[in-house]
Amino acid sequence: MRWLFVVLTCLISVNLSAQIKVDDVGDGWKARVDSALSIIQQYDVQRYNLLVQNCNQIQYWNGNFSTTEGFSIMISTREMRAGNINNIAAILVHESLHLYFKKGNCSLSPNDEEASCYAYELDFLNHIPNVEPWLIQHAKNQIKFYCKS
Repeated sequence: MRWLFVVLTCLISVNLSAQIKVDDVGDGWKARVDSALSIIQQYDVQRYNLLVQNCNQIQYWNGNFSTTEGFSIMISTREMRAGNINNIAAILVHESLHLYFKKGNCSLSPNDEEASCYAYELDFLNHIPNVEPWLIQHAKNQIKFYCKS
């Protein structure tokens, strides 16, 4: 009986530590992020696991682009207002790879890191059925841009 208690305690603590805190600022933004997380989990479990392992919190900021701060993903309010769930999922996948590089003290050049994150995002987008073509084209354009620089 004691063994079962220890196992259950371990499983509960592992599950709780794997949770990402999603800020709830109203306007249905938390629900959109939760939907995006579900899409990632449904269509690409490996990318979902990388996200959960490297991101502690998902927040929002007034910048023109999404980014990371510490081990949080900061989604731009512009992207949240647009409300495209597949785009939010792509942002989370993209930024999670930046967090992975940060945790691993990866020493890529900024352009190589950005190109890698867009390639990672593009591969994810190719797993989503009926994904918006503009999302795929945007990722391809960004890969070309960062590979030239």
